[in-house]
Amino acid sequence: MSYARKLDDVAQLLDDLEGLEAPVSSGKPLEVPLSSIEEDRDQPRRAFDQKTLVELAASIRERGVLQPIGVTPADAQGRRRIVFGARRFRAAQLAGHATIPAFVHSEGASDPYDQMIENIQRDDLSAADIAVFISSRLVAGEKQKEIALRLGKDKSYIAMYASVAQMSPALRDRLATSPIRAVYELHQMWKKFPQAVESFCAAHDSFTRAQAVTFCEGLSGRPLQIVDASQREAAIGATADDAISPSVVGRNADGVPRADEGRPVGLLHPSESGREAPPRGPASSAPRKAAPREGGVTLRVEHRERLGQLILDRRSRQGETHGLVFFEESGMIEELPLAALKLVALKPDVSLA
Repeated sequence: MSYARKLDDVAQLLDDLEGLEAPVSSGKPLEVPLSSIEEDRDQPRRAFDQKTLVELAASIRERGVLQPIGVTPADAQGRRRIVFGARRFRAAQLAGHATIPAFVHSEGASDPYDQMIENIQRDDLSAADIAVFISSRLVAGEKQKEIALRLGKDKSYIAMYASVAQMSPALRDRLATSPIRAVYELHQMWKKFPQAVESFCAAHDSFTRAQAVTFCEGLSGRPLQIVDASQREAAIGATADDAISPSVVGRNADGVPRADEGRPVGLLHPSESGREAPPRGPASSAPRKAAPREGGVTLRVEHRERLGQLILDRRSRQGETHGLVFFEESGMIEELPLAALKLVALKPDVSLA
């Protein structure tokens, strides 16, 4: 289905479910006839991979449906609508089952975020599907900040997908084969160099974010999204009072808390950076111009599809196997294992005096 067709469905996503009964779930799943269930036309997922459906159907024939789906209470005609579990529903049909275990879940049926959150957590949605959902919420009058909060994502995540509606057809087509962040970087550059970006897309069926950034930097003649030196210094030397709020520190670029690797340090305290805190008040409000440092380089690194700069004049508190990385997109500094970083580029260092 084309992206234009997907956007045509946005208006349908705004319809509220009506005529539903009060919650009747007893905490145990019911065996509901498949013939009495219909899919939610507003569900976030627009495409189903036939191969995985066939594989799931084979598993259901062997072991049954292990995880119940969610459905609304029956309407006056005895029909129920799927709240979550459309793929299991389709696979059960392929497996030849007559019924499927289901929880009655009326509250979730009226909240479009329930299905979206489940599918995002399962990594089941395409970039175009997520973009259609976010566009629908914006059309409904919601703010990006509110959408980010309800999805548990960073605001930059929402802004990135919201931009899909303004992308050229060539870039939207690459969403099926390339990371959304890579396409987003090209979209920003497309505003200044449309023909060059179109040519790049024509020559590449797919690309990584690192490839996109290298191409964009070649067009612009400078590192992509380099932060002003005064902003970077302020980030490194900020006091604890200026630190990023706890709701942001310790989350990755998608807003998900990290517990498996690294230790986010947010904005470093001056005593940890080895520098005095910058003076406060009007004297420090004017941006300071960066003074080039001959012979220096900036190490551009990638971590989980996020691009950042390895800070060379600060030591990690976890020893020589870790380093501090400044991520331009979020404005955060994180303490990460060096082995987990991928070196992307070496650039002349003009960011620190």
